[in-house]
Amino acid sequence: MLPFSGKGCMLLTDMKTRFVIICAIFAGFAAALPLPPEPPPLEKPKPPPAQVSSSEGMPPLPYPVVPQKRQERKNPPQPPVLLTKIRTNDAEDWSRTPNDLKKLLEWMSGEMGASFSSNIKTWKEVSTNPRENPVLYRSGYKPFELTPEEISRLREYVRNGGTILFNALVGHPDFYQSAVKAAQQILPENPVYRLRLDHPAFHAYHDIKHVKYRERAIKDGVVIDNFPWIDGVDIDNRTAILISRFDIAMGWEKNRHDSWGYEDADAQRLGANLISYVTAMQEAGHSAGKSVELADAGGSKAGSLRVGWVAHAGPWKTRPSALPMLLRKFNETTGAPVSFESRDVTLSDASMFETPLLYLTGTTDFALSANERANLRQFLMKGGVLFAEAGEGRSTFDTAFRAEIAKILPEHPLLPVTADSSLLHEPNALATVKTRPALAAVLDKRAMTAPELFSAEINGTAAVIYCPRDLSAGWEQAPAPYAIGYESADSTALGVNILFHALIR
Repeated sequence: MLPFSGKGCMLLTDMKTRFVIICAIFAGFAAALPLPPEPPPLEKPKPPPAQVSSSEGMPPLPYPVVPQKRQERKNPPQPPVLLTKIRTNDAEDWSRTPNDLKKLLEWMSGEMGASFSSNIKTWKEVSTNPRENPVLYRSGYKPFELTPEEISRLREYVRNGGTILFNALVGHPDFYQSAVKAAQQILPENPVYRLRLDHPAFHAYHDIKHVKYRERAIKDGVVIDNFPWIDGVDIDNRTAILISRFDIAMGWEKNRHDSWGYEDADAQRLGANLISYVTAMQEAGHSAGKSVELADAGGSKAGSLRVGWVAHAGPWKTRPSALPMLLRKFNETTGAPVSFESRDVTLSDASMFETPLLYLTGTTDFALSANERANLRQFLMKGGVLFAEAGEGRSTFDTAFRAEIAKILPEHPLLPVTADSSLLHEPNALATVKTRPALAAVLDKRAMTAPELFSAEINGTAAVIYCPRDLSAGWEQAPAPYAIGYESADSTALGVNILFHALIR
């Protein structure tokens, strides 16, 4: 039995418990771990001071010396390779911390009982099949650029389920800026954003709420808070590219040279969490929805229910197959004609008024412009319906969405949907729903619970329908170890009810 304290805060209290959890994670079928209470809002971090934005202007940091080659004795058979360190033509750059992965994996083996190994390859040598090299690790302090061929291969690699981890050695901004640019080139359609503290990467094994930075980072004023700074780029619901703005490698080696980085203990904890998250999410890209061909009922969109998928500044299209899968189930249940191809819309574009229903989701905080708020208010006051859900059940999205709706409809507050509401009875009766493991942990291990919905009514009917729990993982029938929401059958039934309401409103 695992003790829990507070909303979604999991405390791992003994080594036996930790061993059981991490073994499950590395086997690829980990139970989802709950998230901690909502942290204070994170301001957009300021860039490092202008005087250290390039190699020439940065205060000199005593980089560790590259060790000379020596004869190594033969080792016994290596455990499976988990991490592949990227070698470049510049040994002064990539090999400054030659034992970083070795030391991290040794520490994880002793701390968590997980036995893995690493190897070294060039970008050209890595396979686009992530089963051969699950995590690619690139560390350095100099600026770099990827070739068009490398960008293309890495895009295929992450699309196949692989993960790339960039580490800015000694926290050098030149490497960090190059890594951000590389991430944008690999996945230009998705934003690079700083992971919030409700991201499961900070809770996949250790519960990390704050970190300690090294003295040099504090003294030079480059650290603005005590939160970890990891940037990410998502593919669907999985963070596929991770960028450590401040150095973690020296902490793994327990190297005491000055750096803009984390203290050893927190560097190790961050490393273990990142690896645990990546391993648990390896199968998350596979779902029934992604293998299903969807076609419009009757072969025509005329007179059908169309849904506009709202784009916003944060990660917003977290599960592309989920909504079409829900629409197919809605068609099977009610016989109503639907357009399975949802339309991406922005709230600043007049095309948003061409659909009766808007769908909005995301996995982190976001903000709308004054024009977007005005358009959405007009849409709702004219009879349109907004359906929103917190992707993965993330608390940062929940807080942001509630704040936005309060500004858009101040006279129509979001209120809990009561048990006698038609939203919970037509066409499916849903007095209770089955919880996913992550939600069950939040709810004191309850396997069943009453569905949690909120609505804002205009003229007696629900114009805004909001679920703070994850539904789309269920629609997509996806493996989602960290989704704080409902199981597939119940989340789909609840989604059908919401679409039914939007059609008859």
